[in-house]
Amino acid sequence: MLQVSRAQILHRITSRRPMIRASWLVACLMLLVSVSIDANAQKTLRGKVFAPVKMDGAGSGSDKETFDALPGASVFWKGGEIGAVSDAYGFFQIDVRRNLDTLRVSMVGYKTVDVLYRGESYLDVPLEQGVLLESADVVFEESTQSISLLNPLNMQQLSRKELCKAACCNLSEAFETNASVDASFTDAVTGTRQIHMLGLAGKYTQLLVDNLPGPRGLNVVQGMSFIPGPWIESIFISKGVGTVASGYESFTGQINVAHRNADSAEPFHLNLFLAGTGRMEFNHVSRHQVGRRWETVLMTHGEYGQRVNDRNGPDNDLDGKRDGDGFLDTPLKKDGVVRNEWRFIGDRGLRADIAFVGAEMVREGGMTGENPLWTASTNIRRAEANAKIGYVLPGKEGRSWGSQWTASNHRHIQRFGNRDYDGEQKTFRANVLRSGFLGSEDVELSAGVSYLYDDFLERGTWGATPMESSPSSDTLMRTEHVPGAFLETTWKGNARGMVVAGLRVDHHNLWGTIFTPRIHARWSATEQTSLKLVAGTGFRTPNVLMEELGAWASNRTWILDGPLEPEQGWNAGVNVTSKFKLFYRDADFALDGYWTEFQNRAVVDFDADAHEVRVYNLGNREARSLTAQAELGWSVHRRWDMRLADRFVHAVTERDGAEAAGTMLDPYVPRHRAFSQWSYSSKVNDRGANWTGDVTLQWVGPQRIPRPDVLLDSRPQSVLEDDFVVVNAQVSRVFSPGIDLYLGVENVLNFRQGNPILGWDLANTSDVSTFLENFDASLVYGPIMGRMAYIGGRWTLGQADKGFR
Repeated sequence: MLQVSRAQILHRITSRRPMIRASWLVACLMLLVSVSIDANAQKTLRGKVFAPVKMDGAGSGSDKETFDALPGASVFWKGGEIGAVSDAYGFFQIDVRRNLDTLRVSMVGYKTVDVLYRGESYLDVPLEQGVLLESADVVFEESTQSISLLNPLNMQQLSRKELCKAACCNLSEAFETNASVDASFTDAVTGTRQIHMLGLAGKYTQLLVDNLPGPRGLNVVQGMSFIPGPWIESIFISKGVGTVASGYESFTGQINVAHRNADSAEPFHLNLFLAGTGRMEFNHVSRHQVGRRWETVLMTHGEYGQRVNDRNGPDNDLDGKRDGDGFLDTPLKKDGVVRNEWRFIGDRGLRADIAFVGAEMVREGGMTGENPLWTASTNIRRAEANAKIGYVLPGKEGRSWGSQWTASNHRHIQRFGNRDYDGEQKTFRANVLRSGFLGSEDVELSAGVSYLYDDFLERGTWGATPMESSPSSDTLMRTEHVPGAFLETTWKGNARGMVVAGLRVDHHNLWGTIFTPRIHARWSATEQTSLKLVAGTGFRTPNVLMEELGAWASNRTWILDGPLEPEQGWNAGVNVTSKFKLFYRDADFALDGYWTEFQNRAVVDFDADAHEVRVYNLGNREARSLTAQAELGWSVHRRWDMRLADRFVHAVTERDGAEAAGTMLDPYVPRHRAFSQWSYSSKVNDRGANWTGDVTLQWVGPQRIPRPDVLLDSRPQSVLEDDFVVVNAQVSRVFSPGIDLYLGVENVLNFRQGNPILGWDLANTSDVSTFLENFDASLVYGPIMGRMAYIGGRWTLGQADKGFR
């Protein structure tokens, strides 16, 4: 049993009292600085929309130009939800957003223009008169993936249109058309997907939902299944450590998921999905006005799959097809999620967003038939409530306070073979912040205080050997109290450059004071080329039993060597992004490199023993990840877009005896990966109907996989698995605005990993113990389902408000 005693905790607290005093002194200084801020919480851009009109110079021999104000013009950030409408004199004002740099201005009868925002406080926007729609073919193009040149963070935005290019049933499947984030199965039994970023597992990437903490702790892997794709408005992917305002847990990046809300959701949206495996999904989003001050958005999701699929056996020499291996390829599932968000807008500066979420997941997998020797079952229940509350002081434009509140209860119960697990996490988080300008608009300060409460209780028989009929239970428990404060400065004193530097100081009741410095910088070599730098540290407490879900799909015994210390490391990176014209068409090119180095890491070792999962602290060993990626996007034709990318990853961890056995390379991490995507959209006819098509190709290079017992695989540990290619394709038909049908095929080339479940053939022998001791379904590195077709439809009524208020 692994447990932190009260005496150990008291010793850590008393031994760190000087550091505690120092941390709270820094926190008090941060708050003192925040009080002195000229608290314009959000910079506002003002401007005027007008139409130049040339008039005859009345015999002067020249023309003179006058300007007509354009009231009612729509002004909004391209790719965002914030918008405004020009007044009777053509003037407008709109809040500036750090991650958006293109202002789109449009009005009926005039040509729509995109204006690149470079930090001005006032803009004049002239609009030229357009042409009659009957006499010209008007094509409106909007990128589904965008990168801001001005934001010092290397952030990429995926729009709702981008997510519709593939079968994006939930967040874990939302990155099939993205080159920066990889998604793969954890095992061949549960159907669970996990992500990787910068060569490291998704647990090192901070997941945010509407800028609030997302899946983490016991929910870090399965939690992505509770965010259905049709609920998502956009996804923001930031490489490198994030900002200090979001916490200290980010190592390799941040992924922020923006839900459809009162601004972006239509009055009604329905999505239905059916896969060839028998998987059925229902998704619904609806927006309702409740009185003058309140709006609400209701979202529901249901997933059902009870078909028995078993095609992952060996090739049949007679017909070339695969026979079953006696295990379900996909688990039997029943999932349901409900989300209800309320928005309040008061007359005196008070605004609030409140959301309630409830989710349940039931999965059954393992062997088929009567009296199976090995089965797997999972039951998850989750309840969550969160709120964002802001208040603008009356009569003081832009001066405001903001706060964020989150509370959740997560219960995870599972049984794999003869081992069971029952885990519960209770979380509460509060964050109060204030931002404004110091002296001038060239220096912006943000300061805040936060409090995090986490209570973990995990009980189970993970230490049982395969043949134990009544194994003893182990317990892991800990309670974390983490008050903290942060200060972040944004310097914009030079038109070409911007620096965002921040520092967090948190006091952890178990691990003492945590200092988290982070810095982001941007230098614009030209208006269309920017250089970005990032560096900072990360800190997190591991929850290995839920972070390594794939290991449960085997009969490896968990060996936890001593109390696990928190994971700590730093990340540094550089990015160059350029936008240009290629054969008179828009193109962009990005080149970046990142280095992540660990001071401590919870090493999960599958190589020391083929029948064990050993977990221990990194100690004096080394662990790091280095990545380099090049990506090119090009609008080949007004109806064709393409994107190419290539990435190299070198991720290593020094394990016990790893150097001698050739296991320094991290498993399940391909050293090379290439990506290509092609998209087509036909001309829209008079009824608003058109065709779209998307093809995505990924080449996954060789990767190292832990070796099972020599009875099943006698190859050396250092041998890499072969590379493979995966092609996905989808065709969509829009019959009229709001009604469309899509049909797709995943894994068109039908590549499948050979024998993803090792030892399955031993289940039919009389020696049951040999099967139980060698069975392993966790060594998955590629597709296991083969070619899969799917079909779906979307029905939308009305239009979103898009924040014009």
